[in-house]
Amino acid sequence: MTSLRRYFAVVWSVRTWREIAYLLLGLPLGILWFTYAITMYVTSVSLVIVWVGIPLLVLTHWSMRGVGAIERTIVNSMLGERIAAPRPTRVAARGDGKRSTTRRWLEELLRDTGIWRVVVWVSARGVFGGVGFTVALLGAIMPVALLAGAVLAILYQLGFTEWFTLDLTDAAAVHATDVATFWTAVGTPIILLAAPLFAWAARGIAVVHRIFARWALGPAADEAVEAANERANLAEEQLRIDQELHDSIGHMITMNIIQAGAGAHVFETDPEFARQALKNIEERGRAAMGELDRIIAAIRGDQPEPRTPLAGIGDLDRLVEESRAAGMTIEAHIDAPRVPAAVGRAAFTIVREALTNAARHAPGAPVRVRVETDGDALALEVINDVPVELRGSSVKGNRRGLGGMRDRAALLGGRSRIGPQRGTFAVRALLPLDATLAAQSPDPASPWAALREKV
Repeated sequence: MTSLRRYFAVVWSVRTWREIAYLLLGLPLGILWFTYAITMYVTSVSLVIVWVGIPLLVLTHWSMRGVGAIERTIVNSMLGERIAAPRPTRVAARGDGKRSTTRRWLEELLRDTGIWRVVVWVSARGVFGGVGFTVALLGAIMPVALLAGAVLAILYQLGFTEWFTLDLTDAAAVHATDVATFWTAVGTPIILLAAPLFAWAARGIAVVHRIFARWALGPAADEAVEAANERANLAEEQLRIDQELHDSIGHMITMNIIQAGAGAHVFETDPEFARQALKNIEERGRAAMGELDRIIAAIRGDQPEPRTPLAGIGDLDRLVEESRAAGMTIEAHIDAPRVPAAVGRAAFTIVREALTNAARHAPGAPVRVRVETDGDALALEVINDVPVELRGSSVKGNRRGLGGMRDRAALLGGRSRIGPQRGTFAVRALLPLDATLAAQSPDPASPWAALREKV
């Protein structure tokens, strides 16, 4: 029953009548664009011999962009499409750069595949516009005509002959009318079934126009891929900037907050500590401003000043000392070998984020940092005690830092485990020094042995 209802509903569907209107409009528009294109191109080519045709040809070819824009607007509004405008082809700079701007623009115009596809669209519209017009006209008229014929035949058979201009003295005409109206009335169910066929044919022609319009008036497949790559690169750049802001500047601000609180707490009893805390806050604030300037310069596309190398595994001792100076109690065991730069940067970032989280969510709690090799991997462990009043409560915030630590380990092919553990909050990670991690730890009692187990 649902299928039958959908079959008949096409006759009074708003979408059907929009498509019929589009196909009816297609004939005059197709003739207009086809005539314009043929006339202008032929005239331009014929006048090339006297040079007048060259600018006319360029103008005609350039105007196809406008024709495509008009047709794209009509298709989007009447057929319900969302076809985006194709991007003009850009000519890459080559050679010594002596080509003039005009020459480059002409090359770009000639190589613009979007314009050539509009030319194909205009040619096809001029040739096949009549087919769509005919089908649309039948789709608009035939359902009404068939239903009206069936109704009139039934009325005639019921005896309402006075509604018909029929010469009743002509026996042959009366007999022919009787036979025709009888079989028409009998065949009313078939007429009802046939009425929507023309509307469905119009919708089929409209579907063909949609598919053709997406190719001719929209971006090409390579343009869509290029646009998708640009969006992906932009998203990746935004994520990188977000991680840099969160990791570096967020850490500095957190340490400043902790040290400011500690300095204010002992301002009267230990002024020397408070003075040193203020000095550390100033230095760390200047460093944060410099890092922020560098990130902003990267966003703007400016050429930033030469910057120091990114922090790596050799900077872990400095990171621990700075955190201690900020008031954190840290027990550190760092015995790390020379590692690839990417592994070192990831290790530094993970430890820094773990210390930042410990300072932010469990201020004053002792922290244990352990960095060493575990067979074929660099092993990291940062554990901080969780106060009794905070145990069982979830970590506040957007948990972006935890996800960042997991992502950095995973990108290097490593593994991590982060979360509460027996009254503590533990961050453990294995960063492979070779291509992959071995299936088993060289020391089964190692705290990182469980990370090698495949789930």
